Amino acid sequence: MKFRRVIPFIVVVTAHVSASSSSSGSSSSIGLNGWYPCSESTFSDEGGSANQDAECAVYTAPLCYPGICENPAFVTTTTVDIFVKRIAALNDSKTATNVWIMQGGPGASSTAMESTMVELHTRMDGTVNVYTMDHRGTGRSTLLDCVAAQSTTTGSPWGSGIDTAEVPACAQALEKKYGNLSSFSMTSAATDMATFISDYTNGADTIVYAVSYGTALVERLIHLDPPEVTGYVLDGVATSSGSPKEFEYFSTWDADFGDVG
Repeated sequence: MKFRRVIPFIVVVTAHVSASSSSSGSSSSIGLNGWYPCSESTFSDEGGSANQDAECAVYTAPLCYPGICENPAFVTTTTVDIFVKRIAALNDSKTATNVWIMQGGPGASSTAMESTMVELHTRMDGTVNVYTMDHRGTGRSTLLDCVAAQSTTTGSPWGSGIDTAEVPACAQALEKKYGNLSSFSMTSAATDMATFISDYTNGADTIVYAVSYGTALVERLIHLDPPEVTGYVLDGVATSSGSPKEFEYFSTWDADFGDVG
């Protein structure tokens, strides 16, 4: 994905929204562990970084949202952790426009988006708050990992990936831990975003940019329609809409992209 081609477009959209925004809502702190100074880049080639210009936090979200799933009696953990990073506006972050940069994968963390966050923040002269999130099941959020079945260890058939033969054991292990796995559905992840934007940001105009699978997640966010979000940018659309015959499955990824190619 060539983010540099898209950054100028995001800059134009953001500048327009910033010029017309006048909201000044305040954020809640209940359920939010943060904000703490952290590095703009999670991984450093030098083995360390004195740059602590970003801020990091963990949002405690319910494992099951009402209407999506219910917590089984045997599940002892009824919350999940959602990792969020932001680069705050340099002057008044409480009234600045917010821009979210969302990764895809599926299953990728937000670390690959950090350079894009920094570039956008720089091009906007630090006038916007730039956010990203590891959606539930990925990265530094509560990770959907088959520990009991050991399906994603380097000693398993596909190493850190997962072979179709490993899926039944992995699914059984995860259901034993979490119950109904709709708790890690796209709708649950989109609800995390909608809730966080409404409860833990400044209430100002918000633009959401997403790539690849992230566009399917954000498409679900569009259906949830958080009132603070006034614009969406979908880059490399992977939609969840359409007929069941054309539905997007990871198992048909290569064939689908082959047809497009």
